Amino acid sequence: MALAYLLLSRYDRGETALCAVHVNHGLRGADADADEAFVREWCQRWQLPLLVYRAQPPQNPGEDWARQARYGFYRQAMAQFRASHIALAHHRDDQAETFLLHLLRGAGLTGLSGMAAESDVLGVRVIRPLLEYSRQELQTLLLQNRIPWREDASNQDKRYLRNAVRYDLLPLMEQLAPGATGRIASAAVLLREDALALDRAAETFLAQYGKERYLLLEPLRQLEKGLMHRVLRLWWQRYAGSGMQERSLSRQQTEALAALTDAPAGSQCNLPGDHHGYRGWTHLHLVGKPAQLFDYEMEGLHAFEGHGDGLFTQAMPLSMYVQCEIRSRQPGDWITPFGLKGSMPLKEYLIAKQVDAPFRDGVPLLCRGSEVLMIPGVGVGGIPPMSKKEQHIMLRWTGDMPWAQR
Repeated sequence: MALAYLLLSRYDRGETALCAVHVNHGLRGADADADEAFVREWCQRWQLPLLVYRAQPPQNPGEDWARQARYGFYRQAMAQFRASHIALAHHRDDQAETFLLHLLRGAGLTGLSGMAAESDVLGVRVIRPLLEYSRQELQTLLLQNRIPWREDASNQDKRYLRNAVRYDLLPLMEQLAPGATGRIASAAVLLREDALALDRAAETFLAQYGKERYLLLEPLRQLEKGLMHRVLRLWWQRYAGSGMQERSLSRQQTEALAALTDAPAGSQCNLPGDHHGYRGWTHLHLVGKPAQLFDYEMEGLHAFEGHGDGLFTQAMPLSMYVQCEIRSRQPGDWITPFGLKGSMPLKEYLIAKQVDAPFRDGVPLLCRGSEVLMIPGVGVGGIPPMSKKEQHIMLRWTGDMPWAQR
């Protein structure tokens, strides 16, 4: 109610369109219906457009379900009104409570940073204009303007940790050190500034050394522990996407992923949602999504000099090339490594060349039937030496080849 009143007072309705959104989760029976009726009455009085959503709770709803449902409705409302933001009414006391809740749970810098004035949550751009106001200031504002509000009866139940912090812990801290709530909220803001600086450093690192599924090992191992953990959590968030945003890495999972940097090649750790981390020879991998062929380009040059380097360029008879296809590996593939007489299974060759296992299904192969003739960035197979009797073509490969033997 305070948020609606302040926004209506602040904005010129001719320039800014405001719309209220109310979600009835269907969890508190008649009380929830009375809340909805109250909101409808006041929005009508204020001539404030209102969207009301009524959720259908599952058999055993929890806080996570309620939050997911609420933000799903927010996304619908934003699309319907073509809105840029959702404004939420979190205030300074909420910020202090959140800080203490996370502290009691052993959170690190991210958890202790509290709520941002503007952020993206589950695909919704959220602003929190009331973080500078205390609960008492907002209640005084409403009383002075004769605006009523409703209280959720469950907010009085001290079996919920947040309520115990609100009604027992924070009052005790105020008694011991008056003004504690405001200072705790201010500390969260200071920590958020530090967290943002670390986030920027992590983003810079990922831009240079990381992709969605893999991260170069050696530079990662050089990072200080705190920044390394930051990089790994940000890397996971980008890999997981918004669909798994709520399943962020725990401290234990972050530490397990970090421990892979010093583990033998082939070591793994479990991550949320049936995904896992994998330590290769050259890269750290996130595994769980279906493999995809890596992006690449190959061009054939008819005018050239030399034989090529056998990694990114290679001359071969045109008559052989026209029989080839480019694909990912299949069962039964084999290769005759350059310089050797015998053939070997492709898997054994890739292992010998230390191509990380998560890369192997996505590496493009130049094949003639089941025979592999070239693996860009790795080596060539049974391509005959150049002969003046044959017309040749030079193959040149470019693209994302993190497995490459450079």
